[in-house]
Amino acid sequence: MRNEMNEKISFISLGCDKNRVDTEIMMANLFKERFVICSDIESSDVVIVNTCSFIDSAKEESIEEILKVAKLKEEGKVKAIIVTGCMAERYKEEILKELPEVDVVVSLGKNNEIAKAVEEAVKGNRREIFGKNTNMPINGDRIQSTPKHYAYLKIAEGCDNFCTYCSCLLYTSDAADEEDSVDLGGRRIIKKK
Repeated sequence: MRNEMNEKISFISLGCDKNRVDTEIMMANLFKERFVICSDIESSDVVIVNTCSFIDSAKEESIEEILKVAKLKEEGKVKAIIVTGCMAERYKEEILKELPEVDVVVSLGKNNEIAKAVEEAVKGNRREIFGKNTNMPINGDRIQSTPKHYAYLKIAEGCDNFCTYCSCLLYTSDAADEEDSVDLGGRRIIKKK
């Protein structure tokens, strides 16, 4: 899919730096499809909210951010809202049901199909795009959102610590085991076997 209408996409990335890496990968995927990535939410056509559900306050922040963007959509400043991230993974069905302003919910396993999600949202199609958690990209092409002197490296996905205070999904990804190395803009980190 190549973006022929020059839709402008902006991101709100909440939570941990794993989410930041996911956002950077999604930005690169959209850029490859000729979408315009912009930092000004109010001048965007589509806003992608990468949510967190680590603890209750993180869920509340995610919902608040979605509602702020929903107000912009109501005012005609934004065409569509896409929700992804941990909260989207955990509350897939509830988000579309309880937040009718949201156009598309994308599971973590389908973030690699973010261009398809944008296309669906722009067409006005409300839908869920879900996939297996084993399809989550650990690394890939990215548009770095940190200052040039540092970047985050994602070495795993999910968690299996079972902390009592945490509401994160208990999932892990085999994707990290499939990677032999990670390319960080000219520097390569190689996994020892």
